[in-house]
Amino acid sequence: MNVDIEKIRSQIPVLAHTAYMNTGWSGPPPRSVAQAMKDRIDLELEQGPIMPEVLEAGREIQAKAREAAARIYNATVDEVLVTRNTTEGLNIVLSGLDWNQGDEIIICDMEHGSVIAPAQLIGQRYGLAVKVVHLEMLDSSEVILTKIESAFTPKTRMVFISHILYATGRRMPAEELRRVTKDRGILLMLDGAQTGGHIELDMARSGFDFYSIPGQKWLLGYEGSGALYIRREHLERIHPAHTGGRGIARPADANNFQPVADSMEKFLGGSVSVPVQVAFLEATKFVEEVGISNIEARNLNLADSAKAKLAEIPGVTLNSPLERADSSGLVSFAIAGKEPIPIVEQLWENHRLVVRQVGHPAGVRASLHFFNTEAEIDLLVDGVRELAK
Repeated sequence: MNVDIEKIRSQIPVLAHTAYMNTGWSGPPPRSVAQAMKDRIDLELEQGPIMPEVLEAGREIQAKAREAAARIYNATVDEVLVTRNTTEGLNIVLSGLDWNQGDEIIICDMEHGSVIAPAQLIGQRYGLAVKVVHLEMLDSSEVILTKIESAFTPKTRMVFISHILYATGRRMPAEELRRVTKDRGILLMLDGAQTGGHIELDMARSGFDFYSIPGQKWLLGYEGSGALYIRREHLERIHPAHTGGRGIARPADANNFQPVADSMEKFLGGSVSVPVQVAFLEATKFVEEVGISNIEARNLNLADSAKAKLAEIPGVTLNSPLERADSSGLVSFAIAGKEPIPIVEQLWENHRLVVRQVGHPAGVRASLHFFNTEAEIDLLVDGVRELAK
């Protein structure tokens, strides 16, 4: 990776005083991202938000943000929508499908609440069976595939899982799973909360049906942004759970209502935050300049280093996979006899190091992004060694 990491770090102010390892919750925004947002806010403040030039500039920002999201996904623009967050995108799909009573959705027991809650609520609403597959922390990809495939029945309508599990950083065998679901006509939806800006995505090649990512985590944007991908062939079958003027044919006619069936804009319930979208746009530029393939490789190298060093500490158990193909920049661990929250607090108090606690399995998670360094990994390892004594 031929990238000047120190130059990158100088553009992210929080790194000057904090070892930031919590991008999996929310990434630290670069100065250019914050400035783009401020500039748009100032423009609306000084000229007014609905002046023609301001409106036109806002429309251009929205169009470019959507194009940026399409690049992140390697998808066409008409398959992508800039959303407010990952969860909004997932709910658009779940709420928009025509479900039949008795249909089955398959999820896993190691999922984040943003998978569990929408699946279970839609199940309760429509009388669906939500089947929960039990996974062990160290299950191989082959075992995971076998367990999920064994849950299939003629009523299975969708498999809904995270591409990277939030608590362990385990990269799920999504492409292999797509092959077995496609053969049976089963839809596959992926929660990409830990992927966009972290690993390379390729919707054109992978064949995934639905995929949702955030803007504020690994892409280093701000809260209130994300992106949803819907494979083109599915667009007309997903009905908007809420809509507005952008979801109907123009001019609007109360006596001749014509919904827009084949456009992602039908899911927009109203206006969007242009300052948030310009921050999303600027953030994608920041990571694209480095190159997501470069970012993925560096994140895996950092994670390999952290796992190797943590594994040497007596009393420390790694909750993350060791195989590189199964791994990500998320490294999760536990210390014998210690609860996760006090560990998180003491690492901050003693070393100004930001990590977080996770559940199922319970542990402490470090999110290692391309701006992190080996020196910061050593700081983490030294801090954990102190606490493990």
